[in-house]
Amino acid sequence: MIKQTTYILLLISILACGQKNERKDSKKKNPAITDSLTSQIKEINNQEKVVGFSVAIVDTTGILYNKGFGFSDKESKKEYNTKTIQYVASISKTLIGISLLKAQEMGYLNLDDPINNHLPFEVVNPNFPETEITIRQLTIHTSSITDSDIFWENDYLLLEKEHNKGTAIPKYFNEPKSKISIAEFMKELLSKDGKLNNGDSYSTNKPNQKFDYSNIGSTLCAVIIENATGMSYQEFTEKYILEPLKMDSSGWTIENINAKNRSTLYATNEQIMADYTTIGFPSTGLITSSADLGKLLSEIINGYSGKGKILTNKSYKELFKKQLIPDQLPKGVNANVGIFMDYSKRGIGYNGYDAGLMVYMYFNPDNLKGKIVTINTDTDFDEEVRPTLDKIWELLGEYETKIN
Repeated sequence: MIKQTTYILLLISILACGQKNERKDSKKKNPAITDSLTSQIKEINNQEKVVGFSVAIVDTTGILYNKGFGFSDKESKKEYNTKTIQYVASISKTLIGISLLKAQEMGYLNLDDPINNHLPFEVVNPNFPETEITIRQLTIHTSSITDSDIFWENDYLLLEKEHNKGTAIPKYFNEPKSKISIAEFMKELLSKDGKLNNGDSYSTNKPNQKFDYSNIGSTLCAVIIENATGMSYQEFTEKYILEPLKMDSSGWTIENINAKNRSTLYATNEQIMADYTTIGFPSTGLITSSADLGKLLSEIINGYSGKGKILTNKSYKELFKKQLIPDQLPKGVNANVGIFMDYSKRGIGYNGYDAGLMVYMYFNPDNLKGKIVTINTDTDFDEEVRPTLDKIWELLGEYETKIN
């Protein structure tokens, strides 16, 4: 048995080396293609509409192309590279979806359970007190829980009290203070006696009636995971997603990452965005690099093609299953959603937008190639930033089938 095991391990090692050499050979065969792509992206970067960004093309084998451009810190001329880390906003929600399905596999919950089966406080839409809200409805944004002004006014916290002159500080940013737990924040917003519950966090649409994108509903999923599994959301995602995928540069707090690689965020090409954090971090607060995000997207593509390793094929089918019926969609919208998985003209995946940043992460279901663009510049202050992002995205699309 020992000899047989040794032989198998040796065979695996030989095959792995072969695959590694194959990848090296593949890169050697494509220098003209990758150089051409890099050259064209540099031309876009030279227009200086975005301070810094990174791009990646991936498939089921991993990252095929990954490169940074511009600056992660313009003042010190620190370059933005593939290991530069920053918030990726709503891309964070893809981890909520995977975590819920992992918890379901482990027998802790079922997506069609009423949410109050797994919460330490009761959540009921007062407009429809007899109608139960389910976990699935939270994941597909039909729960009737909405992002009220009071949510936005309390979610964002400045990390520093004093700022250099000219720093951009959005009105909804709050003075630094101790963060409360996500469970406490959701209780304050949604429970009957919550201090922040003014009724505006609930829609006049009945649960499961209409799609209404909700960060509150998304964060509530993380509270459900914590209560059902007995683990903090950070611990659960690290154990079942980040560690298995070797996303070593990723985390939920600045204390748990390599801060020297963290990008400064910018309101414009010349104006720094004030540094901040959010209480509802599961929905918006993943800190990661394009290299790590490429590992996540490669796993998602593998899951779609029946080869995923962190969820069963059954769970992945549920993740990608189109969940909405036409009556639930906003008027004129033909797209659909899976479990925190977006179907759009860009493909299947998710995008993220927040103060000082925007991120696209999608894959093409026809050729199983995925693309990522991560920028450290806000799209609201300069009308040319988003078109620049889209131009980069379109360019990657032209090359996705050329890079093998």
